[in-house]
Amino acid sequence: MVQVERICAIVVTYNRKTVLKKCLAALLEQTRPVDLIAVVDNASTDGTEQMLTREYVRSPSIKYINLGANLGGSGGFHHGVQFALAAGFDWMWLMDDDCLPTETCLKVLVDNIDDRDQIYSPAVLSLEDRQTFLWGIKGKVSSGNHEVISIPFNGLFVHRQSVEELGLPEKNFFIYGDDTEYNLRAKKMGKRTIMVTDSIMYHPHKNVLRGFGIHKMFLNRLWTYYKLRNAIILYKRYGHVARNQVIMLVGALVYYTLTLRVDFIRLWFAGLRDGLLDRLYVRQIDP
Repeated sequence: MVQVERICAIVVTYNRKTVLKKCLAALLEQTRPVDLIAVVDNASTDGTEQMLTREYVRSPSIKYINLGANLGGSGGFHHGVQFALAAGFDWMWLMDDDCLPTETCLKVLVDNIDDRDQIYSPAVLSLEDRQTFLWGIKGKVSSGNHEVISIPFNGLFVHRQSVEELGLPEKNFFIYGDDTEYNLRAKKMGKRTIMVTDSIMYHPHKNVLRGFGIHKMFLNRLWTYYKLRNAIILYKRYGHVARNQVIMLVGALVYYTLTLRVDFIRLWFAGLRDGLLDRLYVRQIDP
């Protein structure tokens, strides 16, 4: 086991103060305490800052960082990791505000680290049934460490020396694909991504296909633009293409055409154009 020193949990949030409170409660109950929880807020307007000030003002374990604008999940993780590096933390534990680590999640994760050069993650299971892997591994809960293809920013655990080699997470993806890009960057530099299946974290399971809510996803402007643009960027940088995403994105264009959604057709082609031209920036889009 590598001797782990100071750990900073980086939690990115936006307008979900109730969900955030549950995540913070879980982090504050860790049997291996987190040295600092950096809450990176994309300028929430639901009273998140006031709630944190009121309920956690006396907690030295929480650092509140308001970005002043909505920079998306990718911007949040970029600035959160940047803060943790500058503050001298050894390990960074990245997660969204709807992650719920079990009490022993961090301790078991730390106990299973044997190489600082690699990237780790707890097993992320469905909050609903508490046994289904949401990504990385197919099937039920097993035991031991397993190398996986990719680890999302929902529990990703990385050492500062790896971050110094890889650089910060891409800030301009806004949403969709920033964690995939970081994993592909790490793979390109010879790093492995390892899931510690005895370390457990829960996360809500949203399956739009099973719930027949696919039209709601198609009619989300952020999804329409960023999913396509970022997928093209990933392909151009790393040759990465996910077949199911291609099917979904083409299906979306067909849906927009059949339902005469001219505004979505324009946004779809804007994503195509910006991706092909490597225009990577935060575009102002209403959800």
